[in-house]
Amino acid sequence: MAEEKTDQLIVEALTNGLGKSQFEIVKIQCLDPHLYGHAFKYHEQSKNIAGVYPYQIDFRSKDGSRHSVEVMVKAKPDQANILAVYQNLLDQCGVKLKSSLLDNLKNSDYSTPNLKEAVLFRDFRDRLHPYLPASLGVYIDQASSYTLRLEQKLPAGSLILDPDDDTTYRWKASFSELTLRGIADIHARFCNDYQSLLDTGYFFVCDLKVMSQAHELWQAFHAFLHASYGEVMTPDLARRHRIILDSMNDWYSMVDKQPKTLLYGDVNPQNLAFAKIEDGFRLSVFDWERAVISLPQRDLAEHLIYTLPDNFDKQTALSQIEIYRTAFAGSSAVNVDKDAFFQGLVWMLYDLIINRLPLMMMVKHAAHKRRHSDNAYGKAHRLLSYLG
Repeated sequence: MAEEKTDQLIVEALTNGLGKSQFEIVKIQCLDPHLYGHAFKYHEQSKNIAGVYPYQIDFRSKDGSRHSVEVMVKAKPDQANILAVYQNLLDQCGVKLKSSLLDNLKNSDYSTPNLKEAVLFRDFRDRLHPYLPASLGVYIDQASSYTLRLEQKLPAGSLILDPDDDTTYRWKASFSELTLRGIADIHARFCNDYQSLLDTGYFFVCDLKVMSQAHELWQAFHAFLHASYGEVMTPDLARRHRIILDSMNDWYSMVDKQPKTLLYGDVNPQNLAFAKIEDGFRLSVFDWERAVISLPQRDLAEHLIYTLPDNFDKQTALSQIEIYRTAFAGSSAVNVDKDAFFQGLVWMLYDLIINRLPLMMMVKHAAHKRRHSDNAYGKAHRLLSYLG
């Protein structure tokens, strides 16, 4: 990683964010050369900086005043490199596909991960305010799908978890409700109003066609869990998983008739931060690689299975669901009646069981990250039992 090249990319990002005539760089300094975040994603050598690093940028604005700001430089490799990481996970777990992984995941939440994230910070920050961390600029190389963002550090007193901590051990009592209300607010803003996202070419609707093209992958996930997570995937859960998978065409065709919205796509505690504000905290959501258009209940379902206690009861789950449902109903212009809402929640638990959770369990198996994904898998089934 050449410092001169990195500084040039940072200046280009600042130019896009502040305007070419609005600043003059005084100094750019890397505060820590050690990689932050999910290092296993960035083992591929690249001519450009890749990963997450803290920087200090000193610049002089147009009026002559000098500013010093600390940012996280978040630079991500192209989609081919990221897909190669997932392929490596499959290889390490002994999963063989007849079709290519790209064919399985085309136009899904795994597509154009860093491009859609960068575009959200560049073009949709007003619609996502105040949930996006402040950004000083974005650099996008569309030809290679390489991106670099300058994300301002959250105020002192904010809570940012270690990126490998997928638990709520350090959460304050209010944080779950902040998350539920925050994601409900985001979902309400884009519910049945996401054409501008589709027009970017980087966001896709997760529909039956997208899910069906990956059927071989979902089958492979089922076999992997059966072989490697027998203590979690009991005969009863394996049977239910198989029924969900075999009936996917039926229930996903009904999913396609329901209101959809922009999803964050990875509502795991390790991806959530809480910015300190004058009267408490505010949800801050910084990693949008998995963003997709689908039922809002999927983000809700993922939040629940990672944050509910291991032995949660039905009433505890329902009380959390009601916080979200009430917040969404109070903000959304689209009415979703209670029965339809709970049916959609069931379908999105199905989706997580055959799709996202098995991949995260592979990450745990091969890379020793997402350490509680197997617990989340069990809790998804537990929640389904309560929802009938």
